[in-house]
Amino acid sequence: MEGFLRTLLSFPAVPFTVLLGISFLYWLFVLLGVVAFDGDGALEGGVKAAGDAVTGGLKAAGDAVTGGAKAAGEALTGGSHGGPEALKAATAGGPVASDGLFSVLGFGKVPTTISGSFLVFFSWVFTMFGSSWLGADAGLLSKSGVLLGSMLLSLVSTSVAIRPLVKAFHSAPPARRHHFIGKVCEITSGRVDGNFGTATVGDGGAGLNLHVVCEKANGLKKGDKALIIGFDDATETWEIEPMDWLEPQELEALDDPERIGQVISSRMRTRG
Repeated sequence: MEGFLRTLLSFPAVPFTVLLGISFLYWLFVLLGVVAFDGDGALEGGVKAAGDAVTGGLKAAGDAVTGGAKAAGEALTGGSHGGPEALKAATAGGPVASDGLFSVLGFGKVPTTISGSFLVFFSWVFTMFGSSWLGADAGLLSKSGVLLGSMLLSLVSTSVAIRPLVKAFHSAPPARRHHFIGKVCEITSGRVDGNFGTATVGDGGAGLNLHVVCEKANGLKKGDKALIIGFDDATETWEIEPMDWLEPQELEALDDPERIGQVISSRMRTRG
């Protein structure tokens, strides 16, 4: 037990020990409802105070290390200010975690507090194992190598750990009104006229119910297909035309996103 505590509170594990403590406090307060988790939300209240309280200790540990090890210790120490900034610094060494290597590893696809927590945890684990393997009599250069090696291994481990979480934080953006113009809908009402009509259009899910109208006399009925050609903001209705009103070349153009606009413009000019 004494050897474990010595490794825990000595370089190179001590910076990650403190950061791991901050991370633990953050998630504890999230579970208790003291802090709201908003993806990249900041630590407030008690967690921020805890982060500020350990800053002095981290600086002292960093100052005790010279050369490259000192620089690494101070970099980690600086990241502890403000609580969540420690997690962000651990993931990218700065505010941008979605560029270059970090983007390839998937760090920008989940909230920084999550990827940062994983990064700190794995860094702590690897430095603990590395320090135990080296022994208490290891030199500064060897310990610095363990620190750098642990950080590199933690990047790979964190990338693997957060991959299953990506889908939970990324959903397809909701379709906007103009996205449906040029789409084919299916009539769900018994008739469609200039004041009444309903239809459904695919939105990548169960489909969206629309209030549709057609100014011209038509034979649209339930189950028929129609082309959405516009949206009336005043009445919040979608303007449609039967598919059998389209010319053969217009029907072919519906499969080409670049030509759909020409079809819509043609239909709008001939309306009335």
